[in-house]
Amino acid sequence: MSQTTAAEALLGQMRAAGIEVLFANGGTDFPSVIEAYANAPESGIAMPEPVIVPHEGVAVGMAHGYYLVRGEPAGVMVHVNVGLANAVMGLVNAASEQIPVLMCSGRTPVTEQGRFGSRSSPIHWGQEMRDQAGMVREVVKWDYELRYPEQAGAAVARALSLALSAPRGPVYLSLPREVLAEPAPMPEPATATRPAPAPAPAPAAAEIAEAAGLIARAERPVIVSQSPELRAGFAPLAELAERFAIPVVEFWAMRQGLATTHPMHAGRDPAPWLREADLVITLNAMVPWVAEQVTLPRGCRVVALGPDPSFERVPMRSFRVDVALAGEIGATLQALAQAADAPDPAALTARRDRVAAHRAEQSGAAARRVAEGSAKPMNPAFVSKCLSDAADANTTFFNELGLDPAVMTFEAPNTYFSTPLSGGLGWGLPAALGAQLADRSRQVIACVGDGSYMFANPVACHQTAAALGLPVLTVVFNNGIWNAVRRSTLQMYPDGKAAAANVMPITALDPSPDHAAIARAHGAHAERIEDGADLPAAIDRALAATRGGTQALLEVVVSY
Repeated sequence: MSQTTAAEALLGQMRAAGIEVLFANGGTDFPSVIEAYANAPESGIAMPEPVIVPHEGVAVGMAHGYYLVRGEPAGVMVHVNVGLANAVMGLVNAASEQIPVLMCSGRTPVTEQGRFGSRSSPIHWGQEMRDQAGMVREVVKWDYELRYPEQAGAAVARALSLALSAPRGPVYLSLPREVLAEPAPMPEPATATRPAPAPAPAPAAAEIAEAAGLIARAERPVIVSQSPELRAGFAPLAELAERFAIPVVEFWAMRQGLATTHPMHAGRDPAPWLREADLVITLNAMVPWVAEQVTLPRGCRVVALGPDPSFERVPMRSFRVDVALAGEIGATLQALAQAADAPDPAALTARRDRVAAHRAEQSGAAARRVAEGSAKPMNPAFVSKCLSDAADANTTFFNELGLDPAVMTFEAPNTYFSTPLSGGLGWGLPAALGAQLADRSRQVIACVGDGSYMFANPVACHQTAAALGLPVLTVVFNNGIWNAVRRSTLQMYPDGKAAAANVMPITALDPSPDHAAIARAHGAHAERIEDGADLPAAIDRALAATRGGTQALLEVVVSY
């Protein structure tokens, strides 16, 4: 090709704007993109590394995990409306967790003839939609269809600027085949085309002072941490919690806020603390407590921290907020620690003693759960403790309805991630693959329920791991049921007919497939373990395989 095309300008702008990886699942709309990559040695245009992923849901999940570890967004490109449909659930998860993703899909050719790239296959009529972006408009921050080739670079720059502006999130760009093939101006130099995202605003001094005064006067404060993006690690939260002796509860935590070994880490159930609290500080917590289960005491005040403490994207949310501190959480925590006056030393000692007693009680309960599940069948607590004991400080766990994190130790930041509150199943294993690609030096372990594993498109996941050399360890917690569905039914109808049934309707996953065989078909080290006595050695063998560069899977039979 002797001239630059819109496809080349598009890919060049992606790379100039910081997109290093493009997870791609191709289709008949990709010819100009493929030609652009093939022509890169001659054109000299730097482009993102193309990574082939054989299922769109896996591709978006990998972009999600990539960002969690790398802190930089990835691009995803899929095939017209059908590929975008497969990617929607991953975008729902990304939006829920404020994960920036540059989502692109082709658009079936608009013209029937007469233009380069016009329709050339019957599917080009079958894949036509009036509003393809309508499938994702409610979950992305911005969407646009490329109309002219000279827009290619500017559209990417705008998309990434908005994706990275606070609160962050996915964006969508639709790419008609004819436009991608048209001549376009050469991309601008990288230094001139980087996006300029809007950072999270810093809270006003008056708001900081008001919140600091509440902290200084509080007698029974508690911090509820759910999904804080702490770029400086644990230090900002640790400083505030330690100085003011405030217990930190990680409720349905998707990201870590504090090392589990920190003396103010008060576990994962906020209810005992909230029922007596006079001040609650929430950290990017869409759901800081469940209203049906907890009622805050009269006079209790709530301070909410986060890039969007009101969670404007959520249609209905009525949690109390007295002071909303919109901004980067780490910086806001530091400002609060500096502005607040410490209470009486005797009060701090009493708080610390209370948290220490609570931690001791939790530790004993965790030890009992582990001991109860060490035989046949195992329970999740025992499996989780064995995995924790075998892991080093930087081992990174992705948990999707598998682990019991309360029995585990997490001392380093960014070593534990859990399912987004959106609950789109199949997230855990793809996200772990993306994390492993983002940092090949760390051990990554995906812990998933058997139903979640099926939703993850395991053939596509294991093929991707084999193709890219990603030595992820997958642990499938196989209990043969949709346990989340079962628990929800028991909660609503504890004495109902379904609770008394030998097999609860719409929950059983029988017959259970041979999950280990699926992984083994892709060259993985794979085992099925039924007895707890065999588990530690099996984990050691699996980790030895991953250290040697081979993916591994352990199918662990558990009961809840």
